[in-house]
Amino acid sequence: MPRILLAEDDEIMRISIYDRLRKYGWQVDEARDGLEAMSLFEKNHYQLIISDIRMPGLDGLSLLDKVRRQNQETDIIIMTAYGSVDDALNCLRQGATDYILKPFDLDDLVIRVTRLLNHQAIKARCEILEDTCRHNHERELFGTSPAMQQVYALIAQAAPTNATILITGESGTGKELAARAIHSASPRHDKPFVSINCAAIPEGLIESELFGHERGAFTGADQRRKGKFELADNGTLLLDELGDLPGPLQAKLLRVLQESRFERVGGTKTIRVDVRILACTSKDLHHEVEAGRFRRDLLYRLQVIPLHMPPLREHKEDITDLCNAFLKEFNTLHGKSARITKEAIDCLRQYDFPGNTRELRNLMERAAVLCRGPEITPADLPLEITSKASQLDAGFNLSARLAVAERDCLLTALRHCNGSRTEAARLLGISRKNLWEKMKGYSLE
Repeated sequence: MPRILLAEDDEIMRISIYDRLRKYGWQVDEARDGLEAMSLFEKNHYQLIISDIRMPGLDGLSLLDKVRRQNQETDIIIMTAYGSVDDALNCLRQGATDYILKPFDLDDLVIRVTRLLNHQAIKARCEILEDTCRHNHERELFGTSPAMQQVYALIAQAAPTNATILITGESGTGKELAARAIHSASPRHDKPFVSINCAAIPEGLIESELFGHERGAFTGADQRRKGKFELADNGTLLLDELGDLPGPLQAKLLRVLQESRFERVGGTKTIRVDVRILACTSKDLHHEVEAGRFRRDLLYRLQVIPLHMPPLREHKEDITDLCNAFLKEFNTLHGKSARITKEAIDCLRQYDFPGNTRELRNLMERAAVLCRGPEITPADLPLEITSKASQLDAGFNLSARLAVAERDCLLTALRHCNGSRTEAARLLGISRKNLWEKMKGYSLE
């Protein structure tokens, strides 16, 4: 819930405002004067401050000045009597967000508070708008295979809850797409979806990226900055490639997951958030735990619900649908009208795709752009795919199978001898000249 600081020296006025604001579900802290308000502000994180302009000890203008020196994000409403309108206008020039003249209708104050808090929510979402827009036309999960049906079924069960989900699988299997599908099917679908790649950010900066930092927290921190946890408040945070998170941050992340609160880098104020956590990794975290590189308790905390994304080689029956979906995307993007032939699909199904769906997508873009006609044929596919299909098409052709076996034998011997032809020839029991001829025949130079 938004947290509001109310500074008012008149007890009756303070109690009246406090009761009305609490009625709307907002968390409100009271201060009897500016000094007490400043003390609370230095300990807590507030979205909004409502302050009288004339108070003993520290008046509203001085309080405004001190708050603005520390924080440019907290909105401030100044309450003033009719006779001090000039003071109120001066407060606006000094950085106050709004002012209200006493005596005022409490409903008027509620309207102003609601408007400012809604504006803050919109501003927070705009901070991640670029990332959100980038994925507006992102691919959805495709496939009707049994392996993908299991994925869909688990998403349908888990998405409506707040449970933490650990998504595992090889690189390129669509782990982030699964995370976005979970968010879209959750009650938080209209709230922010924020993603951070833990492997792509330098170790010295990732804590600031996750939790934000205060001005002056480190060299180059010239202003306060929100972290991903704050940006994802009330929404979903995806921790991509979590297996690469440095050890010291694993402990801090565990505490945040357990308590839903943290402090910015260089700060002392406790910030509370309501965030649904999804995590992705292509690493075997159980192996990482045994190797001492990942905390066991963090793994248990993240793996409330495990979701494994199958590699493409385990659901090749989906290749046709995937190719057609990718071609539709790239035909629109590049102004093409390419379609793929059955023969090309058959070639693709013979290939194991070590890069999984991402590799297939990149291959379809290249084929759509470079195909020599309206159709993508086997001739438009990379040699490593068509040669694999040719070998398999040979079936029980003895000479073809012997050639494959001989080539594999040559490669094994060369690797075993670290590329030394003399040693490989001796190991194979043939002459060096014979080895050279066979290497040339199999294009192994």
